[in-house]
Amino acid sequence: MHLSLLGQAVGLFAVTNLDDLLLLSVLFAQGAKHRGSTRRIVLGQYLGFAAILAAALSGTFLPAAVIAYLGLLPLALGLKAARQAWRNHRDGEADGAGKGAARACWRSLS
Repeated sequence: MHLSLLGQAVGLFAVTNLDDLLLLSVLFAQGAKHRGSTRRIVLGQYLGFAAILAAALSGTFLPAAVIAYLGLLPLALGLKAARQAWRNHRDGEADGAGKGAARACWRSLS
């Protein structure tokens, strides 16, 4: 294996883990006052990582044309979540609901 490829792999692994830690800390901060949120976050983390491993290992069994479309799954999930957030924001805008959660999210990021 070439050292440049190994260096790229290590770098990408480190950056991905930093991104994961940031997202997990935001999720834990948002769920701090909700009962059972820690368990759901940890379970989701492990299930998501298991799904990533399964997709990586299935690369030996799936044709290359199918593997290229696996990246659309996270995009579809993100668009679905964005649509739900937009609807909830729009529905709660009239009574001012949701503003506290948005402020708490921004505070946890800064």
